[in-house]
Amino acid sequence: TIKVRMGYDDDPAKYVAHDVLKDARAWGAAAATLHGRTRAQRYSRLADWRYIRGCASTAASSGLPLVGNGDVFSFKDYERHMRGGQLATCMIGRGALIKPWVLTEIKERRVWDIAASERLSIFGDFARHGLEHWGADTRGVETTRRFLMEWM
Repeated sequence: TIKVRMGYDDDPAKYVAHDVLKDARAWGAAAATLHGRTRAQRYSRLADWRYIRGCASTAASSGLPLVGNGDVFSFKDYERHMRGGQLATCMIGRGALIKPWVLTEIKERRVWDIAASERLSIFGDFARHGLEHWGADTRGVETTRRFLMEWM
C-alpha cells in the first residue's frame, strides 16, 4: 500500500497524486491512501475532497482501491465523503485524536453526543495513555495537552 499527498507545493498545477495513482497498481500497490492536502499547506486549509474524488475515479479505472484522508471528524463527514461509491473507505487520523468516539459514530452510523461524565472518563484515559506514549517529560506533557485542548 502507499499513502500520498496531492503534491508538495500548494499550487494545483503542480499536484501529482493523480499521476502517481494512475500507475500505482502496475507498480504493485494493492491500495492507496490519498491525503487531501499538500505538504506545503499542512493544516492551513480543509482537505480538498473534490481532488480526492477525482483521483478516486482515476484509481478505480486501474482497479486500485483508494482511501480518502483528511478532515473526517464525524459520522456525517464520513458519509458525505463516501457518497458516490468510488472510495474504498476513509482514513481517520487527526479526527480520532481530537474526538476518539468518532469511530463509534461511524460504526453505529449515528452522531454520538456523549455525556460530560463520559468525556471526562475519555480525557482521563487519554491523558494516561498520552503520557505513557509521548512521555511524562515536558514534550510529552505538551503533546498530550495539545490534543486534549483540541477536544475542549
